[in-house]
Amino acid sequence: MSLVNDMLRDLEQRRAAPGERLRLDGLHAVDETGAARRVHLAWLLRGLWCLAALVLLGLLAVLLGRQLGAAAPLAPVAPAPVVTEPAAAQLLDVLPQHDSRGLVLQLPLSRSVPYRRTEESGAVSLSLTGVQWSGEAQHGRIQRDGRSLSWDVEAKGDAVQVLLVGLGDQLEVRDRLEPAGDRWLLWIEVPLNAPLVQAAAAPEMDDLPLAEPASAGQEAPLPAWVAAPLGAAAEAPRKPAAAAVAANAKAEAEAEADAEAMAERRASRAEVKIAPYQPDALTLARQALLDADHPRAIRLLEELQRQRGDDAEVLRWLARAYLADGQQQRLLSWLPAQLQRLPQDSELRVLLARSQLQAADAKGAVATLEQYAPPLVQEANYYALLAASYQQTGQWQQSAALYRQMIELRPSQATWQLGLAIALEQLDRPGEAANHYRLALQGQGLDDSARRFVGERAAALGGQR
Repeated sequence: MSLVNDMLRDLEQRRAAPGERLRLDGLHAVDETGAARRVHLAWLLRGLWCLAALVLLGLLAVLLGRQLGAAAPLAPVAPAPVVTEPAAAQLLDVLPQHDSRGLVLQLPLSRSVPYRRTEESGAVSLSLTGVQWSGEAQHGRIQRDGRSLSWDVEAKGDAVQVLLVGLGDQLEVRDRLEPAGDRWLLWIEVPLNAPLVQAAAAPEMDDLPLAEPASAGQEAPLPAWVAAPLGAAAEAPRKPAAAAVAANAKAEAEAEADAEAMAERRASRAEVKIAPYQPDALTLARQALLDADHPRAIRLLEELQRQRGDDAEVLRWLARAYLADGQQQRLLSWLPAQLQRLPQDSELRVLLARSQLQAADAKGAVATLEQYAPPLVQEANYYALLAASYQQTGQWQQSAALYRQMIELRPSQATWQLGLAIALEQLDRPGEAANHYRLALQGQGLDDSARRFVGERAAALGGQR
């Protein structure tokens, strides 16, 4: 086609004679560019038709699939279950509390957990499996007639272990796990059948009645138990000195054995120590104080203080000896300096406050007790003295508020109910006061004269509202 077109164009350009054009008569040159364009356009149209056909087929397939799905729906496929590990239980705190009646450990937990109890001679162990404890190990020790009870709470791997050692065959441990709101609480109680050693020299404040309320505008009288001699509570017949020392030596030997048993179980290894025991100077001083031989007790304790410096136990016994011997001014001038070195020793603060109350310095006693006050749940008797001191300074609102907090911990404590009733009566709330007088009669801790007074006040206020 290209050759013929070339010949025709050549004839036209040369304007050839008609004789030369006879061979190609009737032929004309073709537009090759236009022809190629038309061919390309044809192929393009054909491609577009094919693409449209494919899109149409796809749409038809989708519509057909939807119709089939509506006619016969497929069963949904259940998702695979997600397995989650339960969160480990947490030990939130360790709350110890002890008084003359025994030891109570409260262990708040994030949820209920199983635990295993193991008993041996003079020891009880509770193992809480699957419990985490991020706090430091907690330890404590109390004494009863020279015999000791030691307790220990610490984390061991994926468990928490509670260990109680002491008191020999008299060790009795009661435990129970019970719900407490959105948490659980493990109670561990160890009753003591006899008063603590310290109770003989420093009687429990919550076992002693308060004074009668003062008339309006008058200062409240000092409670009798504050002014009583420190050693007056020990009224048991005294043993001969040699027998007392021997009995105390035996008790101290048992206490040392209990401490060694606790150390052995902590280290998980057997170790036996046999050594002759001789009572030390502190033991002799304590026995002298119990025998009301105050000068000898003071001599021994002052010598121990020179040797041991800031030994808190020696300082506590020396303060008790000064108070028992009536050396009030000496105690008031000596004890504040000791508290500057040991500001958080709550027992030294109580002894200083008692001495200040006996010296008619009620404001000083309040200031002493308000500093570095321990947690109420651990030392409620500390706050009992503070509440009584508030009544000596006429701070009846503060006294009533403290007694309410203490009663929440121990509603059956009659002396606290009595203290609250006295404060409410001074605040001119006779109806509430009468109610707490009646609750005091139902509680424990009042002697006969206090009960008579409480009954009279309850009857006198019963009709007032």
